[in-house]
Amino acid sequence: MSKFSINNLECVRQNNILFQGLNITIKDHGLLQINGANGSGKSSLLQICSGLIEPTAGEILWNDKNTKKYRYEFQSNILYLGHTNAIKSSLTVEENMKVMHAMAGTKSKIDYSIILEKIGIPNTNEILTCNISAGQKRRVGLTRLFISKSKLWFLDEPFNALDEQGKKIIEKIIIKHCKNGGIVFFTTHQEMEINNYPLQNIHLGNNNA
Repeated sequence: MSKFSINNLECVRQNNILFQGLNITIKDHGLLQINGANGSGKSSLLQICSGLIEPTAGEILWNDKNTKKYRYEFQSNILYLGHTNAIKSSLTVEENMKVMHAMAGTKSKIDYSIILEKIGIPNTNEILTCNISAGQKRRVGLTRLFISKSKLWFLDEPFNALDEQGKKIIEKIIIKHCKNGGIVFFTTHQEMEINNYPLQNIHLGNNNA
């Protein structure tokens, strides 16, 4: 069984303590929502967890190993999705997905059309992403959830720009990943409609960054 732990974590930005003494342990099938006002450190926490930035104090453990010492082993098991979609407007939808596939390091064959149908934007393979809506761009970015084979997902506001249908699609993908033994940390300003799966919550303070 996999285990992700945060021990006595502290984050200071611009001489402001966003959070300190934070302790979290979550195992296979775990789903954790990070709540808090703007500037409370939600995005910073996800970035620290994924190794993008360093905490002021504390440590991150993956299977009881410090992620600093076992960085490759840890990062080969994670998927981080930030606020931005991280797609190229000059490429088509499918070309962007091929780049995501290559960066994921998986060699399995993927039917991009099936993924686009599942995520609610069928028949958009050959459309330039500069010519689709904000919601459709977000869905293109979120196709990584189908492409990645990572165990541990860190998702920062995954429902941004999505309509109700899109939100439900992503909720189902997240729950399916957890049911299959995955672990998900996510932030959102939107109310979740997860009634058939245990959802853990942590709330960060209301400090202003």
